[in-house]
Amino acid sequence: MAGTFVSAIGQDNAALLRQLDVIIRERSKYDREKENRLNDYKNNLSHAVSDSARFNICDSLYKEYLVYQTDSALKYIDAKASLLPGLDGNNFRIEVELNYVNVLIIIGMYKEAIDILEKLPYNDISGELKRLYFHCYRTLYGHMSNHAVMEETRQKYVFMTDIYRDSLLSTLAPESSDYVINTCDRLNNRGRYDEAIAGLKNMTDTCTNSERMRFLAYTLSESYRGKNDAENRKRYLTLSAIADLKYSVKEYKSLLELTYLIYEIGDINRAYDYIKCALEDATFCNARSRAIEATKIYPLIDNAYQLKNKRRRHLIGTLMTVLSVLALCLGVTVLYIYRQIRKLASARRAIDETNRQLQALNRTLTETNVIKEEYIAKYISRCSVYIDKMDKYRKNLSKLATNSKIDELFKVIKSDKLIEDERREFYKEFDRTFLGLFPDFVFAFNNLLREDERIYTKNGELLNTELRIFALIRLGITDSARIAEFLQYSLTTIYNYRSKIRNRAVGDKNTFETEVMNIK
Repeated sequence: MAGTFVSAIGQDNAALLRQLDVIIRERSKYDREKENRLNDYKNNLSHAVSDSARFNICDSLYKEYLVYQTDSALKYIDAKASLLPGLDGNNFRIEVELNYVNVLIIIGMYKEAIDILEKLPYNDISGELKRLYFHCYRTLYGHMSNHAVMEETRQKYVFMTDIYRDSLLSTLAPESSDYVINTCDRLNNRGRYDEAIAGLKNMTDTCTNSERMRFLAYTLSESYRGKNDAENRKRYLTLSAIADLKYSVKEYKSLLELTYLIYEIGDINRAYDYIKCALEDATFCNARSRAIEATKIYPLIDNAYQLKNKRRRHLIGTLMTVLSVLALCLGVTVLYIYRQIRKLASARRAIDETNRQLQALNRTLTETNVIKEEYIAKYISRCSVYIDKMDKYRKNLSKLATNSKIDELFKVIKSDKLIEDERREFYKEFDRTFLGLFPDFVFAFNNLLREDERIYTKNGELLNTELRIFALIRLGITDSARIAEFLQYSLTTIYNYRSKIRNRAVGDKNTFETEVMNIK
């Protein structure tokens, strides 16, 4: 469940970062769990009879959507507002107004949020609503201080944040985690970091609840930031970010701050993945203040990422030169075999075919190296295996010729078993490598087709011919002639396959192959 959290005790920073990497890749799984919870609430709402019951369910939906998708949160606040005429008491109206304030803070409409708060009848606010009222003010001024341009203005907002934090604390039970978090936040702001750490660390390291861990770990990371302890700050930012993503929170700060730490230590690829995730989530949630924060550091990370890729492409170019030299050496070896065994004309055709396949493989590697480095290592190894096999093949033929075993010699020469076995093994290795890079390709590809027209492989198959054609297209090989050469089919057959699959697309068949190339 997204609501539970594994204890941090015993996990080092590297392990936590790897766990975060996995969660970022699989965050759609947690979003599906979130959507299932939302659907349960919506189902309950459709069966609710009384205005009071509908109001409570709409409140639950608002809370679920608040840090997930603000547009939907607003929708259910509006639904709560529409039920007010059927409910007795002013508290319901005040609750709705405070709900609006929370959303306005997230989307960066601070002036509008203040206007609502200032119009609320303070003397009529009590109990849980007073806690929510102070929380709104404390959060609002906290956001405003983070985005203030002038230092004098920022200090004013910090001062107001402190005032409303103190007011909030007066409404909280001292044994509650909210009380501990706000108390330690106050200690951090006063520079009493060791006291804050003492109050937070054990509770954080033993926390098993994702929603609570979000705030505990972030507040503790602020304590370590004040002590200039980068490793511990990174640790607790990572824990907070994991909790955010497992709870399907889209409006967050931990991953943004962690991104910059990761960037500063030179882990560019990871920082790039993190900032992309943060931008996507902020946009999805319509959390404008977080999106602005993300866009401030995105250019730095993107430029570093592009520079690293440029250097990697240069390295790949060097490797391709080495690969070309290996291919040339293979050609020299083949020529030597031709001169030694002049009578074996049919063997020439078999070796030429093998050489042609290797050259095609080399061209394929050249075109796809920008997509994934992994193909370089795979196919360099493949070339080495081919050279060994050709050398063994040459030695075997030479031995037969030397011993005058002409019948056996011609039998070996005429057999195409070697070529067929190598072709099958080549396709298997291609399938394994491709699916290692794009494990969700078959699922995503089928989602582009009508349900009754989807393609499924047989037992023992990784990809079939149709999937393999579009796997090549995903790698950027879009020319039908080259695909036909790669798969040993006629050009007409490839055209027919591509046309037939496009006609089975869910959407516009003219953009189908573009959508295939966008599969992640």
